[in-house]
Amino acid sequence: MRTLIGLLDMALNLFTILLFIYVLLSWVRPASNQWTELLRRIVEPVLNPVRSFLYKNVPGLMGTFDFSPVALWILISLARQLISPLRYF
Repeated sequence: MRTLIGLLDMALNLFTILLFIYVLLSWVRPASNQWTELLRRIVEPVLNPVRSFLYKNVPGLMGTFDFSPVALWILISLARQLISPLRYF
């Protein structure tokens, strides 16, 4: 059980790093290549439901700035806090 929780925590940590890189690259707008495309394919399927939820349930929040990465970071942080006590069982 401890190994599974550790792997899940590591996966969430890795996804957080990928999400951070994705947000940074969205500000710079580099030319599309295989790495940016791979990053988009990993991050967007998770961001889209969060973005859709925010558009539907929090009108006025989603203007010119996309808050879905921030919301996803909060959700990942909460998930990591919930599973961290399970590491010691």
